[in-house]
Amino acid sequence: MSFKFNAFRISLLLATTLTFFGCKEQLFDNPEQLPPSIEVAAPAPVTNAVPSVKWYEDISEVVLPISDKKPIDPSFKRGNALPTIVILGSSSAAGKGASIKSKSWVELLKAQLKKDNKIVNVVNLGEGGFTTYHVMPNGNKVANRPAPNTSKNITKALSYKPFLIIVNLPTNDVDKKYTDKEILNNYSKLRSIAMKENVNYIVTGTQPRNFTEKSQRDRLLALNEKMVAMDPAHVVDLLKKLSLQDFKIKKTYAFTDGIHPNDKGHAVINGYVFNAPLFKQLIGYTAVNP
Repeated sequence: MSFKFNAFRISLLLATTLTFFGCKEQLFDNPEQLPPSIEVAAPAPVTNAVPSVKWYEDISEVVLPISDKKPIDPSFKRGNALPTIVILGSSSAAGKGASIKSKSWVELLKAQLKKDNKIVNVVNLGEGGFTTYHVMPNGNKVANRPAPNTSKNITKALSYKPFLIIVNLPTNDVDKKYTDKEILNNYSKLRSIAMKENVNYIVTGTQPRNFTEKSQRDRLLALNEKMVAMDPAHVVDLLKKLSLQDFKIKKTYAFTDGIHPNDKGHAVINGYVFNAPLFKQLIGYTAVNP
């Protein structure tokens, strides 16, 4: 059997088909008329938009907030000649990894506060090798764990009558393989003591470290997430900013030992502390980044 087609039949068939589908499109021009089983498609993304950088590739500069140009609340003096901030921490707080002292995050913080005419006294009690146990209050005793260092712990910090304590103990507890439970319990003790004394506090989360064992690097993330969840208003979350995808330190921010931040890494820590909402509120800064 043979089939014969002519132009008239083809034209008629196409016209009928187009008319049918044209009517179907008109029926659903109004999203409210769609059957329940059909979803309205989301608008297509703008094709000329610059794709966002993945967190493990982000090495952008951390922009400091803007000073409100007002003096610090005089009530923060608490009997001191100047309002006082005390730093508790380990080697990062002590400045390890910075090429010179002035490039460390604590010294950067002091210099920026001075530049912005925020007249404060910053006391740095950071010490290399410290864990959360070293900064526990006098008399704290836990079997097989370090005793408090009475010259650089929370008790000593409070003796300076500060209005703010900043704690920076990023990786040594994980290195010692202390459990998350005991680490968080130590932070909870610090928090309770500060609140009892009516002292504000900020705690930095974990930092990346080039542990050989992947399980320890994974713990840096797990512990950081628990810290943020436990006390989101006071924990500064900077782990991903400094980390590669496997939670080693980004080369841009790494000192040669794979443990500490270099100059750029210290600048990141300083920037994140400055941008912490509580820090801005207390000291007097505006604008948000990151």
